[in-house]
Amino acid sequence: MAQQARQVHARLEELWADEGVDQLSIFLDPDIYSVLSEIKELSLNFIRQVAALAGD
Repeated sequence: MAQQARQVHARLEELWADEGVDQLSIFLDPDIYSVLSEIKELSLNFIRQVAALAGD
């Protein structure tokens, strides 16, 4: 499970960076962008916690 979480984390990082999601603040309503930003942080933080369960 921890290994899978590390893979998911890496992919999420790629998606957020490569697709320019962070740059959406230019085009989106600030409230919508803040929700996306919170989704990003919550999901990445959770995945990091699961990945750390292996105790590597």
